[in-house]
Amino acid sequence: MLTKSKIIKGIKCKKALWLDVHKHEEADCEPESQGIFTDGLNIGVLARDFLPRGILALTDDYPNYRSAQRTEELIKNASDTIYEATFISNDVLVAIDILKKKDGKWQIYECKSSTSVKPEHIVDAAVQYFVVANRGLEVDDVFILHVNNGYIKNGEINPEKLFKATSIKEEVIARQEQIEAYINELKLVQLSSEPEIETGRFCHHPYPCSYWNYCCELIATIDDDKVEVETQHEERINKEIVKKRLEDFGYPLFFLDFETVMPAIPMFNESRPFQQIPFQYSLHYKETRDSHPEHYEYLAYPQGDPRKDLIVKLIKDLNRPGKILTYNVGFERTRLKELARDFPQYKQELGRIIDRLDDLMPIFRRKEYHERSMGRGYSIKLVLPLLAPELCYKELDISNGGDASAEFLKLYGLNDTDHITQTRQALLKYCCLDTLAMLRIVEELEKKCC
Repeated sequence: MLTKSKIIKGIKCKKALWLDVHKHEEADCEPESQGIFTDGLNIGVLARDFLPRGILALTDDYPNYRSAQRTEELIKNASDTIYEATFISNDVLVAIDILKKKDGKWQIYECKSSTSVKPEHIVDAAVQYFVVANRGLEVDDVFILHVNNGYIKNGEINPEKLFKATSIKEEVIARQEQIEAYINELKLVQLSSEPEIETGRFCHHPYPCSYWNYCCELIATIDDDKVEVETQHEERINKEIVKKRLEDFGYPLFFLDFETVMPAIPMFNESRPFQQIPFQYSLHYKETRDSHPEHYEYLAYPQGDPRKDLIVKLIKDLNRPGKILTYNVGFERTRLKELARDFPQYKQELGRIIDRLDDLMPIFRRKEYHERSMGRGYSIKLVLPLLAPELCYKELDISNGGDASAEFLKLYGLNDTDHITQTRQALLKYCCLDTLAMLRIVEELEKKCC
């Protein structure tokens, strides 16, 4: 039997559907992907308060034949709001987040943890409509219930203001023939041998595929049979321009990096859906080119809003002259402006910090320093191995910002002190490396150009 999730997966990639059926054990859910999935679950449960007093159709932890039977019973018993209403038709099973009866007809509500309707949401809802319509229900409208990004939390969450309902009925009806064709094709895919499909952008968009590692291992096995060609490094550096940039930075010099969480449902007062909330920073400082670097840091405990304590310590740690170097200054500048907006008592101090910000990334984005092995990229993880290969992210337990965010959010409500301590140590090591990396890159550029 096909489910809606399998159909959506198969439309995106037939191989992913086949693996889901035949090699599901190969699936790998990364922390960041798990965070996206958890956000969706939280949104779905909270959205029930947007249309309250409904009845849950599920009889187990997941939709199945029993929940489909219960849905039929609820409809016969004149229930007008059903959560996880389950239907089976044409050997396809779907569960609708909220099914609402109004004026004798039904309305479908699909809940999404986004701030607008996305193209993939149309396909999702079109599958739901196809099955429900084939079961004989008269559907009056189809809505995507998404997050209102203008909502600001102040006290308890207000579901009526947190969510917006956008009708997509016309788009859904226009997709019905296409959905029927997809379903017929994907039924055959399940019975076929493993499809041969090359990786591409669809592996990560609009969401990461859980079989990415499996496909990469296949590619690596194939590549092992080929002749290995040594990567050629060709360094190009505009010494005059790089030297001028370094002189403009000057000394004393700070190196700053934030880590943030971005919950779909606002966790703290004066915060918005998907607002990036800083919970950690690392700060390195050099008074002169030849002086020994100093390191300062902040990492919130997973209790309440982390922002105020972060602001206070950041202002204290930066209470010395000197430019503040970042890697992609737009990120830190925007976070600081948001902190100043949400905590106006610190607006002047944060404003002075903003005025001191500068950016290391343009040296590499504009190819003032470039190596062939970088290709078109210029992220710090590409630059670091070329200029300071002794520093490495791969050996860290947490090695990217997405994982840092996901792991920190998991600590809220956790009582396992050993796990909290281990995670905090991993977070501190990761964030520290981000600013140490900038410092070492500057030192190496100085050696080459000054």
